Amino acid sequence: MDVRIFQFNGCNKCYNETLLLKEDSEYSIEFVSDPKNWKGEKVDISVITGYLIPDDLKHLNKIKDNSEKVIAYGNCAATGGVFALANQKGHDVTPLQNLIGDSQNINGCLGEIEELKNTIDEKEIHKLKNLCEVCSRKATCEYLEEIKRQIELDDSSTCFNDLGFLCSGFIAKECKERCIDYNTPCRGCKPSIDRSGIRMLGLFGTLAGNVEIATEHSVKGATDKLADEDDDLTDGLPDIVGNFFRFTLPTSGLPKGRIPSSGTLLEDLFIGRLIEEIPLITGLLGGSKSISLTLKFIESYEKANEIKVSEQVKKFRSELLTLEDELLNAIDKEDSTKYKEVTEKIRKIAGNMNLSNLYFGGFKTKINDSDNFDDYKTHIFEIVEGTYKNGSVEYKIDSDGILTEIKIKEGLV
Repeated sequence: MDVRIFQFNGCNKCYNETLLLKEDSEYSIEFVSDPKNWKGEKVDISVITGYLIPDDLKHLNKIKDNSEKVIAYGNCAATGGVFALANQKGHDVTPLQNLIGDSQNINGCLGEIEELKNTIDEKEIHKLKNLCEVCSRKATCEYLEEIKRQIELDDSSTCFNDLGFLCSGFIAKECKERCIDYNTPCRGCKPSIDRSGIRMLGLFGTLAGNVEIATEHSVKGATDKLADEDDDLTDGLPDIVGNFFRFTLPTSGLPKGRIPSSGTLLEDLFIGRLIEEIPLITGLLGGSKSISLTLKFIESYEKANEIKVSEQVKKFRSELLTLEDELLNAIDKEDSTKYKEVTEKIRKIAGNMNLSNLYFGGFKTKINDSDNFDDYKTHIFEIVEGTYKNGSVEYKIDSDGILTEIKIKEGLV
């Protein structure tokens, strides 16, 4: 069976993951990193990775016309993914099905190689449980007293939502990345229902029924307008789009954003996001360089604000950077065996390939059973307005911890 893997725009993490198709398979695989210059040939399966825009339609039609089946692998191609947050500022990141119609989706960030293999082979895909069913934390669905942007991680049994810390597990399927296992709330990369962000927003809003919301009355006496002043709700949820629609903004039904663009798509993706969410976002979109990108953001903030980092933290981070170099080498050589070996080592330290265990000041969960976790455990950190720079990355946050400016050297993402 002839299989072609096409990488379009943005993160190449799913594209790299398809190296695992070379293991124990009878596929004839070719990796196409520049689809615009693909000459075109008849193939059985074409796999599309990376985010898409309308300008890609010509090349996608060429792929479709030469393929028996087309598969969108990973959220960027399937639903827009994290890059589609730039649509909030007028960009047009578009799911594959909206461009060529007849295609199959494999959701996830990153996409799961087992699902891709089954889809290629036309085998039945194992029905996944709702994430809450496999989570060790248990929900009560009681009304919240407050909404929190950061929490101490000593409590491992209570649902994130019950703690006032948004988790989209209610509307998500289980996945291999399992951010929740690393004290990181789910952001819904494998939605279990349509318009999942809207559904989660409604549910969390209901749970927040006791949280103070400032309103102004109208001439008719109703309180149908949120006040100009901040309140407990808006303080706790200052980035609705980035939290509830991180992977699904183009499929949410929300209108196209009307906020003026700040410049490039990448800049527009980041601006408006929260400082405590940045490690989660850079871990998602940095591709094969996500470790170095994430650490540049984290370490610039730590250094400027004198957040102490232990020798154990430095050791683990150094190991991750070494592994990133090994990963890049394996990818360059298309060495699937080495790629698998290195990614397993990265997961051991960082939790998953989205680096959910990596954070400001340390790590969220214990890495080795024999470790003294206090040696490298992260804690709640103070939000400090300012400009932060670390070589190829420079960003600015306001007093609410919202990114207002950013510069990233070309080629780092």
